[in-house]
Amino acid sequence: MADRLLAWLFGTPVCALERSADYRISLKWLPDAEARWGFGSRILSVSLPLGVPLAARDNRALDFFENLLPEGPTLDEMARLARLPRADTFGILAQFGRDCAGAVTMAADGETPAPTTAARYAHLSDEDLARALRNRSSPLGADLASGYRPSLPGFQRKLLVGRANDGSWVRPLGDSPSTWILKPDGATPMATSEFACLQLARAVGLEAPDAELLNVDGVPILAVRRYDRTPKLERIHQEDGCQATGSAAGWKYEYDGGPTLKDFAGVLRDFGTLEDLPELLRRVAFNVVIGNADAHAKNFSVLHLPDGDGIRLAPVYDVLATVALAPVNDRGQPIEPDRRMGQRVGQADFVDEVTREHLVSEGASWGLRPQTAGTVIDDTLGRISSAKIADSWLAELVSTNLDRLG
Repeated sequence: MADRLLAWLFGTPVCALERSADYRISLKWLPDAEARWGFGSRILSVSLPLGVPLAARDNRALDFFENLLPEGPTLDEMARLARLPRADTFGILAQFGRDCAGAVTMAADGETPAPTTAARYAHLSDEDLARALRNRSSPLGADLASGYRPSLPGFQRKLLVGRANDGSWVRPLGDSPSTWILKPDGATPMATSEFACLQLARAVGLEAPDAELLNVDGVPILAVRRYDRTPKLERIHQEDGCQATGSAAGWKYEYDGGPTLKDFAGVLRDFGTLEDLPELLRRVAFNVVIGNADAHAKNFSVLHLPDGDGIRLAPVYDVLATVALAPVNDRGQPIEPDRRMGQRVGQADFVDEVTREHLVSEGASWGLRPQTAGTVIDDTLGRISSAKIADSWLAELVSTNLDRLG
């Protein structure tokens, strides 16, 4: 087990991590990073200015790196394979940090991650793919024998893969980057909902990743192209709303003490582009119209530029009509969908109670002029109203919500 980990970005070691008491992480900035990006750069995270030392009880390092890990059963399985407690973020990342969200790659001190120009993949037959999707003991498609040890946030089970030029699926080997995320339906079917909502997002002008709806062994699978990878397999750095606001991974919901929409908007206002705040408001309005109550801090992200401090709002992801799902409890019994939003909108707590006035108030609280916020909202609602929605269940839901929003 490594005693010291290095976090790499764009071929440069940024910081060294060491274990501290009670599963904390101590962080030391490395001179190569400061030489490349300069003291105070936000290249790793807007919440962690490069070169600024962290006090012993400052948890921002732990919070940032813990947010690279998944949640729930996937994290349990990673901890089991690593023979570590699930609270041991350092130890789990030492085993599963070679292909993460964004451009971060974790490596033991003395190791250098392989460049993406050396990426290698193995063909996946239809049976290979079906077997990999069924295999719950291989989190995210990790293959310890080949050295592929990925991590990706989220609760839902996923398989990380690549794709050949002929469209066939391939398994990453070693440090090679995955380029697609496959999300199989579980006890609560979600693939069809997310696919329909991503299609609608793209139709109304929101930036959304390519997505396909597959069926493998009778199981619906949502395939989503990773927006944090380029066609040349280069990694694009990103961080989610918890990381950008310096929040712990367990605080993704505002009602649990996590970031508000205003907190995330503040990051965009201070470090992003002029278009980011109106664009964020469009996405909030879109989530309300489709009935997505699970839009929380980890479902909004920013992209970093490789050689500067600039960020911009990342494409939409994890958008689905949660109020129209058919969730079940641990015993497989039907339960009502949760209408409580992951982040409040203009003081409204429940997604089906949000009005146009709530949306305008929310945007105004970020610093947008009320007239500007109203124009953005009306334009978004108009685009959604004019969109052709093939799925009747979504068309009916959207129509009902548009009537309420007026």
